Amino acid sequence: MADETGEILDVAIIGGGVGGVYSGMRLLEGPRAADSPLGQGPLSVTVFEMSNRIGGRLLSLRPPGIPDTRVEVGGMRYTSQHNYVIDLVKKFNLTPVDFPVRDPQNFVYVRGELLRNSDLTDAAKLPYQLKPDESDPQTLGMGFTALAAIRLLQEMTGENWSAENLGNADWYKISHTYQFEGNYIWDLPFRYLSERVVSHEAFQFNMDTSGYDSILFTWNGADGFPWNLEDFGTTTTYSRLQEGYQQVPLRCAEAFAALGGKIVMDTRMEGFDCVTLPDGTPGVEFVTVTQGDNKEVHKQVTRARRLVLAMPRRSLELLEARGQVMAPANNAVRDLIESVTPIPLFKLALCYETAWWENLPVPPGMQPITSGETVTDLPVRQLYYWAKDEITGKAVVLLYDDGLALDYWAGLRSHEVPFKGDPGGSGGNGLPDWRDFPAPARMVEEVHRQILEMHGKAGDPAIPPPYAAAYHDWGDDPYGGGANFWHVGSQSYAVSKKIVQPMPDLPVYIVGESYSHQQGWVEGALKTAEDMLLNHLGVLPSPWQST
Repeated sequence: MADETGEILDVAIIGGGVGGVYSGMRLLEGPRAADSPLGQGPLSVTVFEMSNRIGGRLLSLRPPGIPDTRVEVGGMRYTSQHNYVIDLVKKFNLTPVDFPVRDPQNFVYVRGELLRNSDLTDAAKLPYQLKPDESDPQTLGMGFTALAAIRLLQEMTGENWSAENLGNADWYKISHTYQFEGNYIWDLPFRYLSERVVSHEAFQFNMDTSGYDSILFTWNGADGFPWNLEDFGTTTTYSRLQEGYQQVPLRCAEAFAALGGKIVMDTRMEGFDCVTLPDGTPGVEFVTVTQGDNKEVHKQVTRARRLVLAMPRRSLELLEARGQVMAPANNAVRDLIESVTPIPLFKLALCYETAWWENLPVPPGMQPITSGETVTDLPVRQLYYWAKDEITGKAVVLLYDDGLALDYWAGLRSHEVPFKGDPGGSGGNGLPDWRDFPAPARMVEEVHRQILEMHGKAGDPAIPPPYAAAYHDWGDDPYGGGANFWHVGSQSYAVSKKIVQPMPDLPVYIVGESYSHQQGWVEGALKTAEDMLLNHLGVLPSPWQST
């Protein structure tokens, strides 16, 4: 039998990721419009988080032997266009660090050929059979997603498009006005549309050299083109945070608590129902489950005037299917929730005694490899040269893998013998411990083997294996994936507006990157939270916001 508290919260927030704690902070600090449904008085707001940490899919770890570094085993960077994130970085006096990606000297190892990024505009050096109109340096420098977009837009609209005016494309208007082969492009796969206007070899080159699988396979055309063009455009720059990206939600949580907000950890919500509160107003009743240190399970019934679900698709699906909102028969809400595809991915951080890649020979006029990214069509796909300790020379690299290659690694993950390296220690400053995220030993061995191959050092015994490793698979519950992408058939602009309050007469809201137009980014979670705050709850912008 569940205990029942007599307190009625003004707002209950489920999920201690960035969307949840940011919403809590803004609710308590932000001025409210005169007609705000929240009124003008003080609010009681509680965040419930099922794990023992704040941050959700932001996870910053301190590698052993490299104490001044925070390596991102979750979300790792933001772009020059992410204004909500930039505002928070300034508010909390965090330290941005440039995040280079395609340094010219870095390797691209594809089809058994060891290339440099600087080679990718020279068709003669590429092991791909590109067509003549895909082979000039300008086209190769622009990228095949841009070329496919230009050709698709020209065929659909009959207008002239180029790299210069592609950024002006109104994809919402285009996707609702024009058709391709008798279909709106939200009903056609992004890959299909790409391969209808560029060659298969061009598409394969694009995928192999991007280091990603999911971003070219999952989308529908209406969302896939603008997302890829914005997030990976030639003018986009990236930053990470010296203190660790997880500090953003941690600082939001601190500010929320300082304003009187409450955070309840290690507490999972089972399900909820919409109810009439004693004063006759609509509200929500939900059951939470907390497991104490003595393994005793405690259930409690809580009531709130409003419920915010700051949760990705998979977490929503794990709730009990009951009540007016989540009942199986409520097909309208189910369709909204299922409009995105969770993208499984993992990250693996490896520590080496030396930054041996810095000593590899480079062509005349180029700098040694010290930062940025190396990509390959091997299953390992992406490697980031994260940081080096200037005193000890120890260094850490970060591996990112999604999409098609995950089946390869799943078989190795099943060998759950952990890698026996330096176990690390306390994260400090509210960050988790490195040792809480052990890596499978066989996976570490195979990743190391592939790293050597993609650097032209296959089987070199002079390069010792890593001395420490940390790993997290974001496809595991309760996340279901590291990101969520709009799938084929989703009309994302309509869904993203409806799902913030999926049933207009009921005080239940959904926020997070899953149903945003910056999917896979912190910015998406913040934008959906702002939509809820500004347009549904009457919370006005805070003075520190520039957006």
